[in-house]
Amino acid sequence: MPFCPSCRYEYKPGVWKCPDCGAQLVDKLPEEAPKPEQEEWSNPDFVPLRNLPSRLYAEMLREALEAMGIISMIKGDEGIAFRTMTSHIPVSNVTVWVPRKDVEKAQQVADQMLDHI
Repeated sequence: MPFCPSCRYEYKPGVWKCPDCGAQLVDKLPEEAPKPEQEEWSNPDFVPLRNLPSRLYAEMLREALEAMGIISMIKGDEGIAFRTMTSHIPVSNVTVWVPRKDVEKAQQVADQMLDHI
C-alpha cells in the first residue's frame, strides 16, 4: 500500500499522488524522529514532586507546571471514599511527578501555589 511521506496517510493501491498535499506516495514510510517532548516521555526519569490530598490540586499544579514548560504526570489512588453524617467525601492520595531535570523549578512553582497544603 502506498503512503504519503508528508501526511503519513495510507492509500489504496493505484493511487500515486496524495490528494491532500500533492506529494508523491512511497511504498514505505521512513521512521519519524521523535519530537522533544515525545523523546522525554519515552525515556522518562521522573521523580515525585508533591503528594496532594486530591486530584483537583494535582490538576491545578499540573496546569501551572505546563504553563512553565514542565511536563508532569499524576499518579494516585482514585476511588477511595469515606462517608460522613451529611455527605460522601472522596479521598484520594495523588502524587505529581516531574522529570528529574526540572524538579527544582517545579518545586518553586508548587511551593508558591500550594504553600497552605
